[in-house]
Amino acid sequence: MTPEQIQQSAAWLADYRRRGEAAPLLPAELRPTSLAEAFAIQQWLFIELDLPVVGWKAGLPGPDKWVLAPIASVQQGELCLFEQKSEQYSIEPELAFLLSTDLPARHEPYSEAEIKAAIAATHLALELIIRPYKADADAEFFDQLAAGLFNQGLYIGPALAEESLSEKFELVLEYSGQQQKFDAQHPNLDPLLPLYWLVNHLSQQGIGLKQGQWVITGSYAGVLTIPAEQPITLTFMGYPALSFRT
Repeated sequence: MTPEQIQQSAAWLADYRRRGEAAPLLPAELRPTSLAEAFAIQQWLFIELDLPVVGWKAGLPGPDKWVLAPIASVQQGELCLFEQKSEQYSIEPELAFLLSTDLPARHEPYSEAEIKAAIAATHLALELIIRPYKADADAEFFDQLAAGLFNQGLYIGPALAEESLSEKFELVLEYSGQQQKFDAQHPNLDPLLPLYWLVNHLSQQGIGLKQGQWVITGSYAGVLTIPAEQPITLTFMGYPALSFRT
């Protein structure tokens, strides 16, 4: 793709997101065909939308797969708001790591100890899911990476006394007098592993992380569906409850 096509792709996606609408699939000549093209579109999308980078989502990579996207908004408090209005919303229960110091791009890889030392606090959090493409668009991974890997932003809950939850625990979701229980576990067992990868991968791209940014690294219970205009409570067993209203 040419630089002009990358910017056109980002502008296409930005237009639909501003309107709170899911987009049809990009025209064939504007669809990314590599990780590098998809990541370039993703970066331009934030420029088109004039959004700040207040954090990152990350997961461990795979063949032809980078799991990373910038995060543009962080919410806290009684209300949790979604861009795309609906009768139901999607969330992912995660941990959010708050950085206490800059981790600028550099030639030498960061050690796990250096990255771990840069964590100021660990909070319970929700990734707020957005659907960038229409359900019948048949978007593939490169398309989703270009659009930000479903991330609308973060809802931040209570801080934890420890940096991570136990390996397995029960997660309880409650609303409208109903209760759902889930066997919760991080997909990589250690929630810090994607953070270690993210810092060094972004550094190789010439991108640093900054003090005050948040990083999430994967859902403990997949994607959960919650109703609109309802009080919601999630209890991570043994930790403070996370309560809010949609």
